[in-house]
Amino acid sequence: VRLWRSDCDDPGTVASVATVVALWPSVRGNLDIERVVQDLPASVRVLIGSQPDIPLGSAAGYLQARLFSTILPILLLIYGIGLGAAAIGGAEEDGTLQLVVTAPVSRTRVAAERLGASLLLLVGLAGLGLLTTVLLGLPAGVFDEVSVSRVALATAAVTALAVLHATVAFTAGAVTGRRGTAIAVASSVAVGGYLLHAVAASAEVIRPLRAVSPWWWLLDRNLLVQPPTVLALWLPILLSAILVVVAMLAFDRRDLRFP
Repeated sequence: VRLWRSDCDDPGTVASVATVVALWPSVRGNLDIERVVQDLPASVRVLIGSQPDIPLGSAAGYLQARLFSTILPILLLIYGIGLGAAAIGGAEEDGTLQLVVTAPVSRTRVAAERLGASLLLLVGLAGLGLLTTVLLGLPAGVFDEVSVSRVALATAAVTALAVLHATVAFTAGAVTGRRGTAIAVASSVAVGGYLLHAVAASAEVIRPLRAVSPWWWLLDRNLLVQPPTVLALWLPILLSAILVVVAMLAFDRRDLRFP
């Protein structure tokens, strides 16, 4: 299977995560950071997952702000959207899919295997980020304050967010046969949800609408110290499964485009 790979691959992920974790000892217990954050607008504070009772000078506050609400979600979303868009839309656009579907296998199987390979790569990249966090976090003293299981839980929630957007891209590609359209649709969902989550924190009139933002599902609570919710872990997976069914039906019934 020929899959698109973005620049957000293994070395980039390792370097980004390692930088965040390695800086933890210099931030530990720093009250000045907390004062700076409290002066920021509410829309900015919610985007970094800041909560009044969890200081950024703590491991939970620092990792939430620097890793699990910014660096890791962005890396995984870019990678997942690229993979999802390439699985059907990209292959159809460059003319390689048309030959594949002439083989004596169903279109559903072709699509399922391509999606499975894409999600396996995405989960593997998330696992690499988790491994990097654990290996560098142990000597840095991160796990003096948070447990490895909590870090794994937060990584799983970020991965669920990325899987949702990857399946949005996959579905758009399966429906349209165009990689560019698939990327545009999934990116719009990601950016739109991000902005809605930010604006809703400052605008009381639209605050109830944040419930439809996948970013709010992820950042509503700090999973490094607080219990997870269905919204953070299972709702993205459920929606992803529904999107996959839509993609399979659309791809199985439409005529393929030719480049």
